[in-house]
Amino acid sequence: MVSKVRVGLIGAGEITRTHLDIISDVDWIEAVGITSRTMNKAEDVAREYGIPVCSKDVESLIKEACPNALMVLVSADQIFSVAQEVIHFGLPVFIEKPPGLSPQETKILADLAGEHNVLNMVGYNRRYYSVFHKGLDIINNHGALLGVAVEGHERFWKIVDSLDEETRSKWIYANSTHTIDLLRYFGGEPNNIDVIAHSLFEKNGDQFAAIMNLNSGTIGRYNAHWYSPGGWSVTLYGDGVTVEFKPLESGAWTDKQFKIHEIKPDKVDQKYKPGFYKQMEAFGKMVLNGNLPWPGQDLAASYRTMQLAEKISAKV
Repeated sequence: MVSKVRVGLIGAGEITRTHLDIISDVDWIEAVGITSRTMNKAEDVAREYGIPVCSKDVESLIKEACPNALMVLVSADQIFSVAQEVIHFGLPVFIEKPPGLSPQETKILADLAGEHNVLNMVGYNRRYYSVFHKGLDIINNHGALLGVAVEGHERFWKIVDSLDEETRSKWIYANSTHTIDLLRYFGGEPNNIDVIAHSLFEKNGDQFAAIMNLNSGTIGRYNAHWYSPGGWSVTLYGDGVTVEFKPLESGAWTDKQFKIHEIKPDKVDQKYKPGFYKQMEAFGKMVLNGNLPWPGQDLAASYRTMQLAEKISAKV
């Protein structure tokens, strides 16, 4: 039985460093090799983090470093093509979000992983926020979750000029699924969805309002105005209690006397990028144990988030 996770990394950007900061502090997970289409970046990361093998491509990485798991940490426009290649090698794989720039691409990856019986996890790190788990506990201790409202404003004017046309046109999949996924995380699978979507500048929409039933019995609402100043937030409505995350990394809850109580993040979410430590632990345990429990998302589950994003944008 495998007792230590030996990870091969594909990609050498900032997100790779974010994951490596955690891997460096987990004694049962080891980065054994790295590759990138920009080799000098891979060499820099290898030197910085003491990674012993720097390879020219994925096949060479597997032969030279002998990993028992792989992590796809490339840019959004490259994830689909790289993940397609990686899945064929049959090793457990972590794929950064988004797992494709459309529901169709995500389904192709999910089907491919099923065909090759490949364990996989998609990096929706917010599912591992300690403040989210504590907020859900507060709601559940008072009764049922009655409603979840997600605000997914994108501040699109700040980044639009830096995006290629494909990523710009598919931004709801490339980035907005970060917040859209939280509807499923908090309330379960959606049905009976009603949507209003408008377009100020973007051909596929940049203003969205959706209301839906979630299978936990919760009313779900999603609201996003990409060209209006704002940010991401989530509000949970319970029986005599309201929990708010604004910004997402911090939380507070209000009781019936309107007294506000702080929800403090765990130490690992203060030390590292929130959610990433618990996410890395979950990936490592998946490799060792052969399963991915909730709140982890594999490609098949991530496809459902992509489908929800498609429904929200379909009325433009």
